Amino acid sequence: MNRLRILRSGLCSTVQDLGRARFRQLGVPFGGAMDRMSHELANRLVGNPGYAATIEMTLTGDEIQFADDTLIATTGADMEPVVLIDSEVSQTLMQNRPVLLAAGSEVRFPAARRGCRCYLAIAGGVDVPVVLDSRSTLLRAGFGGHCGRALMAGDELSVGMPTDAGRKIQSRLSALSSMAVIQPRWFVRPVPLPTLNAVTLRIIAGAQTSLLKSLSLERMLAATFRVSSQSDRMGYRLTDQSLELDRCEEMLSEGVVAGTLQLPPDGNPILLMADCAPTGGYPRIGHVISADMGIAAQLRPGQEVRFSMVSIDEAQKLFMEQHSALLNALTMASLQV
Repeated sequence: MNRLRILRSGLCSTVQDLGRARFRQLGVPFGGAMDRMSHELANRLVGNPGYAATIEMTLTGDEIQFADDTLIATTGADMEPVVLIDSEVSQTLMQNRPVLLAAGSEVRFPAARRGCRCYLAIAGGVDVPVVLDSRSTLLRAGFGGHCGRALMAGDELSVGMPTDAGRKIQSRLSALSSMAVIQPRWFVRPVPLPTLNAVTLRIIAGAQTSLLKSLSLERMLAATFRVSSQSDRMGYRLTDQSLELDRCEEMLSEGVVAGTLQLPPDGNPILLMADCAPTGGYPRIGHVISADMGIAAQLRPGQEVRFSMVSIDEAQKLFMEQHSALLNALTMASLQV
């Protein structure tokens, strides 16, 4: 069985899949990949089903050694990974395409130049134990993934058996060259990474949007917020602008999901992300649409963000267009391999 070894760990690298959908009633967060589009794209590029486990690297990446010939793909944040062929020779590993590595290859993922989270998919998927129907790491609870924690130097992970599609891609790439690193010239990136300037996230109204003071509602849709350094996989604290409610009502906890925009008493909104709790008691003043959650996942601490209101019908249309763009891009890619 193929294996990989973590030679050097990044800031926060974890094993993630598409999360736990059936245990929210027990207080278990949905979790899973923060940027689901990039996660699924990486998997599809190596012939995996979209839900297969990948390695999610945050801001800085790992250095990883692969025991056998291995088909991989990296998507998401632009980390400009490098394959170390020997002590004196290295080669840039191109992202958003399948890459075939020779046995013993070491890949180094530096700090991200743009974006926040990079996804590494391996043909066959990362093979860690399934906990509550998922291989995703839930850091706060300490379970799932590899030992319920972020990856560390010295960790060894098993890789599952490639699918027929994965073996077909590897065979076609092998026929192209006998080099230690084989990568096609084409790439797939249906959704661009956010720039380092202010990013606009589209939202729909929340259950308590009407409780905002009129000036606060105008400010929310016109002002620029900043992603605080006190942000993680549970949620982003947004600063630089304070919002106020027209009236304060004592609320019972209600269901929330990733993308919910909450307003705590200090007036600084919180954007809930993948590992958020299933319920929350703060007013819900908006929801980032599904089509923009991948962009939100790539925001870095200190980055500026604005909000733009759209209708539910438009949000659904944008999501379907995005999903269609991913499928079309993968179809074109399959014709190139």
